[in-house]
Amino acid sequence: MRRTTHMDRTIFRVHLLSTLDEIKIRDHLKYEDVSLVIEPVFESDKSLNGADEIMRLVVLTEDNVRNRRFTVDEAVDLLCWRLPLVPLWIDVSLVEVVRNEGVFKLACSLRLRKPTELLHTETGHAPFRADFQ
Repeated sequence: MRRTTHMDRTIFRVHLLSTLDEIKIRDHLKYEDVSLVIEPVFESDKSLNGADEIMRLVVLTEDNVRNRRFTVDEAVDLLCWRLPLVPLWIDVSLVEVVRNEGVFKLACSLRLRKPTELLHTETGHAPFRADFQ
């Protein structure tokens, strides 16, 4: 799979939507609207640089993300605050489908990296990976 060499809001959004579509097709889901729950994942065995610490202490604080549902555009804006750096990896999983809305969790690394260092390139939509239930 080819490595991501450029990242902007448009590419990040397309990659997120591709991952959501992958889950929708795989799990035969029916919904029209999407909301996202963001769950920062602190990796205790990894060191954080300055941008990573800002991500942890300012951007993805409990006050900013706990008990909150984001639209796709809100999530993109939040996670792309330090372009071209974005979270190293983001695991996407279905939380529930309620009425006509698919609710998904974005479990994301607090470590921000440049496009060429992102994980899950094999998916074709790095840094996203569809989690299996």
